[in-house]
Amino acid sequence: MPNGASENPYGGANDSSYLRYKLTESGISPRAVPGVPGHIHVAASDEHDEDGTLISDEFTNPTKRRLMVEKRARKMETVLAQIAPPKLVGPENAAVTLVGWGSTEGVIREAVEKLAGEEGIVANQLAIKWIAPFHTAEVTRILSRSKKIIIIENNFSGQFARYLRSETGIAAHGHIRKYDGEPFMPHHIVNAVKEQLAGKSELSVPHHEIHV
Repeated sequence: MPNGASENPYGGANDSSYLRYKLTESGISPRAVPGVPGHIHVAASDEHDEDGTLISDEFTNPTKRRLMVEKRARKMETVLAQIAPPKLVGPENAAVTLVGWGSTEGVIREAVEKLAGEEGIVANQLAIKWIAPFHTAEVTRILSRSKKIIIIENNFSGQFARYLRSETGIAAHGHIRKYDGEPFMPHHIVNAVKEQLAGKSELSVPHHEIHV
């Protein structure tokens, strides 16, 4: 840029224009917070150009649409590089790797401890926090070394198991699913793991005990 010129973080060089959806290398556009002089926040749900003007079906611009789609894709790459990838917890040579995402992390950790302390079964755990963006390379590297993979999730159809396979190509050896509206208890997972390691089942659906 010419000497003395400065880049306006909200728009172009040396001007007061505010480009809410500015095309950037990182994919992340600047956002003016309330109180920034001379800037009006424009938000649009449909496709738009850099300053927020809608590109509707009546007035369209294929080039700008493509650039906006690519910008949003770059944003996800930027985010992925800045969030921590999942880590394997427990010995790498464990007999079984228990994989979960979201709210199952704590109860799986308790189950791993019970398996080791009460059943003599060495297990490790991979807790997935981020679904989109997804750390495909790291998760693939970890699970490709696992002896047996069991996925634990709170739904009927195995949504996360299918997503994991689509992203990594890895199919789990077993599944533990619960869909009765109640959370997993550690013994649910312990009993199901024992059952599957014994070769009795590849899908376990724990029954929640009701005390009256």
